[in-house]
Amino acid sequence: MANISQQSNMALAMPRLTGLGRGLMLSGLALSLLGLSACQGQKQNPADNQSEEAAASASAAALPPQILPARKLGLWQTVVSEEGSEEPPHSIEICIDGPTDKGLGILGNDLSGDRCEKTVNKVSDTSWDLLAECRMGTGGVNEYSGNITGDYSQDYTLRVRSQTTGAELPQMNRVTTYTVKSKRLGACKEGQVGGDVVGDGIALNLFVISGSSPR
Repeated sequence: MANISQQSNMALAMPRLTGLGRGLMLSGLALSLLGLSACQGQKQNPADNQSEEAAASASAAALPPQILPARKLGLWQTVVSEEGSEEPPHSIEICIDGPTDKGLGILGNDLSGDRCEKTVNKVSDTSWDLLAECRMGTGGVNEYSGNITGDYSQDYTLRVRSQTTGAELPQMNRVTTYTVKSKRLGACKEGQVGGDVVGDGIALNLFVISGSSPR
């Protein structure tokens, strides 16, 4: 009888143990599934990456291109020196008005500005990095890379490397480094108009010799 009673008690205990084991198994499975879901949630979706990259590109494209400040109107002195050249620096005075300022080329001594594609990167309020490509017809293609320092509106220095290729005259195809110092002297002299240039024994108007209109 004792054996039958013990067997009965064991039989009654088995379901309770089995239920407890199943509960533990189910709890463990639930925790495992939660952990798996968390891991999957941490994985980045390629589509999400593409969306983030597209948003970043759109944000960058929305930024306006950087431009240099306008030069103050008036009489400017521009001195251009060429590294390694035995020639003395080329110095001119030029009367700058609005159209002249917009039309001036990279070195600030001609009206080649409309032939140039220019990229400006502002480093600080007194420093800009510059890249430019100017297509000069028979004069070939001039590529510039350099840096501008100072107050561009009235007194600045440009140090720039220039490379010319494709010019009809072989001697024009070369690499040169220029330093340009340009500053405003004051108002244009009486009788001067925008584009008037004097210096180094010359007196001319940039718009007249280029055959273009200042307006």
